[in-house]
Amino acid sequence: MELPQIIYTIAIFLYLFFFVLFLRYFFWMNYSYKYYWSKRRPLSLLELKRLAKEKNKKLPMFSILVPAREEAEVIGQTIENLAKLNYPHNLLEIIVITDEKELEKGVPITTQQVVEQKIDEFKKRKNAPILKHVTVPYDFDGFYQGLRLGKPVPSTKGRALNYGLSFIDKNSDICGFYDAESHPEKDVLLYIASQWLSSNRKNLIWQGPVFQVRNFFYLSPITKIASLYQALAHEWYMPVLMRQLPFVGGTNLFIESKLLKEIGGFDYNALTEDLEIGVRAYLEKDAWPEYFPYVSTEQTPETYKSFFRQRLRWASGHIQVIEKFRKADCYDIKKKNTIIKNLLLKGEIEWALYQLAVLIPVAVLILSLKGLVKPIFLPTPLAWTLKSFVFIYFGFTYYLYLKYLRFMKIRSKPNVFLALFELLFLPIAGFLLPLPYTSALILRAMNKQPKVWVKTPRTQEVADLSIKNI
Repeated sequence: MELPQIIYTIAIFLYLFFFVLFLRYFFWMNYSYKYYWSKRRPLSLLELKRLAKEKNKKLPMFSILVPAREEAEVIGQTIENLAKLNYPHNLLEIIVITDEKELEKGVPITTQQVVEQKIDEFKKRKNAPILKHVTVPYDFDGFYQGLRLGKPVPSTKGRALNYGLSFIDKNSDICGFYDAESHPEKDVLLYIASQWLSSNRKNLIWQGPVFQVRNFFYLSPITKIASLYQALAHEWYMPVLMRQLPFVGGTNLFIESKLLKEIGGFDYNALTEDLEIGVRAYLEKDAWPEYFPYVSTEQTPETYKSFFRQRLRWASGHIQVIEKFRKADCYDIKKKNTIIKNLLLKGEIEWALYQLAVLIPVAVLILSLKGLVKPIFLPTPLAWTLKSFVFIYFGFTYYLYLKYLRFMKIRSKPNVFLALFELLFLPIAGFLLPLPYTSALILRAMNKQPKVWVKTPRTQEVADLSIKNI
C-alpha cells in the first residue's frame, strides 16, 4: 500500500474512532436518566416537614448568594425568580453582593440602585424572603473574613463571595450560589432540603445542571451551537463526570454553610473559584459533590469573541487549579495525585483530542489537494455508513434545538426559523468551540495565560420594573 493510501486509511480509522466517541452521549444519557432524572418526583412542604420530624431535625435555612457587578439589566429579574422559590420565606435569605467600584463608573442605573429598589418593594409585600444587599469595598483583601487594605484590590467572583459569606444568618445551614442572570426551578430548595434531611453524611455539596440557552435567539450561530451542547453536557455528561471529579460549577450550587467556614471560603485569586473549592473541599474534608436534577437557566455570551474569552478563562483556571494542588504538600498524596490525574484527563488530554478531531478533515482536504491522499476501495455498506455520519451529526444538533427550545426566551417567530438555518454552521462550530481550550494550553506554555478575572457581558432581558422606576 502506498503512502497516499495509508494516509486515507488512517483518516477513515480516525473518522470511525471519533464517531464512537460521539456515541458516548447515549451511554451518558442512559446513566443520567437511570440514576437521576428518572427519580424526580413532585415535592411538597408538608412532605418535607414529615421527613424532618421523622429524622428529628429542623428544616434547613438557606442563604442564597448572588454576586452581581454591573448587572443592572438582569439582577431585578433574578431576584424575582429567587423570591418565587417554593420554600418557607422565614428560612430563606437572598444576599446580593455588589461591587463598590461600579459606583465610580457613573452609569445611569447601577446594580446597587436596582437591588435597593427591590428591597423597598419586598418590605411592602406580605410574603417575601429576606433580601440583603452588601457592597464589597474597593480595598477588601479578598479573604474570608478579610481586611480592608486602604488600596484597590482586583475584583473577582471569589472575592465577592468571601465578602458575602460574612453576612449570612448565624442559623444558616446551606449556602446556595447563583449567577446574576440565573433562573432556577421553583422546587430546587425542597429537593436540596430533602437530601440534607435524609443524609447521614457531613460536609455536603450539591451541583445541578445549568442550561445556558435562555438568550439563544440573541446568539451568533457559533454560540447558538455551543449553548446547545453545553446544556446537553450538563444534563447527560455531568453526572458521569462528577463520579470522577469533585466538580462544581459555581452556579446552581449548594454547600453546607459550616463546611464553607471550616475551609475558609473561596480562593479569591482563582480564575475558576468553583472548581478550586470543589477540589479543596474534597482534599481537606472528604466532601464529594452530589449531582441533582433541577435546572437553572442562564445565558451564553452573545458573540464568539466573548465566548472565547469566557472559555479561555475557564480553561486557564482549570490549568491553574492543577498547578496549585500539584505544588501543595499539605494533602494526602494518594488523594491528590488521583484528582490531578483526572483533572489532566478531563482537561488537557481531552481538549487536545477534540481539537485533533476537528483538524483531521482540514488536514485530509489539504493533503488531497496536494495529491497526497488516494482513496482505497471500501465495501458499499461501509461507504454509505461513513456518509451517513454527517446527517447523524446534523440531525442530533436539530434534536437538541427542539429539546431545549422550552428553556429559551422566544424573541420572535422569524428568529425561531432562522435558527434552523444557523445550525448549519455546525462544521465551523466544531472547529471553533475547542479553540479556547487548546489556546489556553498554548498560552500556558508561553507563560502568557490570563491572570485576571474578566466579567462576561450579558444579554439585556425584559426590562425590570425597578429599572423603569429608577
